[in-house]
Amino acid sequence: MKKLGFLLIFVVVLAGCDVGKLANKLTEEIMSNSVSSSQSTASNGEDSAEIESAIEDSQEFLSEQIASDSTDKDSSIELTLVPQDDEIDKGLTVETDATLAMLEKYVKENPNMGYENDVTIIYTGETYGESPNLAGIFFIINRTDSAMKDVRFTYSFGKADSELIFDKQSFTLTGDSFGTLEPNTVMPMYLVVDPSKESLLKGMTTSQLVEEIHMFDYTDAGKSDQPTQSEESAVETSEDELSLVIPKQNADNGQTFDNNPLMAEFQQLVMEHPDMGFNNDVTVMYSGLYDKTDGDTLAYFFIINKTDLEIKNIHYQLSYGNKDGEMVWDKEAVILKENIFGPLKPNVVLPLTMTVPKGKVDLFFSITNENLSIKLDEFNFEE
Repeated sequence: MKKLGFLLIFVVVLAGCDVGKLANKLTEEIMSNSVSSSQSTASNGEDSAEIESAIEDSQEFLSEQIASDSTDKDSSIELTLVPQDDEIDKGLTVETDATLAMLEKYVKENPNMGYENDVTIIYTGETYGESPNLAGIFFIINRTDSAMKDVRFTYSFGKADSELIFDKQSFTLTGDSFGTLEPNTVMPMYLVVDPSKESLLKGMTTSQLVEEIHMFDYTDAGKSDQPTQSEESAVETSEDELSLVIPKQNADNGQTFDNNPLMAEFQQLVMEHPDMGFNNDVTVMYSGLYDKTDGDTLAYFFIINKTDLEIKNIHYQLSYGNKDGEMVWDKEAVILKENIFGPLKPNVVLPLTMTVPKGKVDLFFSITNENLSIKLDEFNFEE
């Protein structure tokens, strides 16, 4: 199964430093939760001079990215470069490491990197290591008021006119090794690429660059990991918390969250995004998950009931396309019969499958939150 996230946090950028064997450990931990297979990183600790020189060569690359992405930004709070905890533990700081010092200088010269009230990821134009463990060096920039640890995100990166280097790939920055991403700070990341994508990375330019965060989650470093008594009570007594329900026909055939990975993934999405849907309304939205099987593309949608009504035998017409009027489905009739799906109770999310019409697959995957046009007509149901 493949993913296209529906929570989008836009992305921007900078570089990293040579950390010898540290990069090996760091990259292994970052890639440990990757959705695609990855190579472990091996470092001989002799790349510092090469990386330092290459970073100087990439100044124009970075300047172009930042200039194009920060035209309308005017931040009064300057960014600070912060090494990762593992780097600091090895004695690598801006005072002791030439590459980190160079990066700090660059951050000071470009104080408006990133987007206000958001987390931004930027490719530096620089690489670390050698094949088959070549890593791109990225910056993660925090311009929010939150201190973050155990950061988890799903990221796409590459060129629009070629194969993506990272295609909705998952990464984790653990608090133990990466540290805490404090407000208004920049931290380096080393993301290993598949050996088959190394030529793409080395040939990367700012032309038609694709950088997109699909899912972003973290633990608030300013809060205890254990809920307080009042928080526990709120969770236990909450009546408005969304929950996913397995369609009746699937449940009758023995499917559960434990034995069906797809249903488990649906449940995880709902748990991670409890605010999906519109209050006092029924919402239909693309979940961001899809499958390709037997030549068909199956897109998984959610129907979300945030009303006080229990409804059944739902039918409506779905129009789904882009704002230019190109439609994947144009008033497509959708029927959710009670004997197949069951009733849709208040504060419940129900998954349903839509087969993408052949000839509309490219259009479907080109649709983003920014250009989406979705409309429901003739929405009817029984109570």
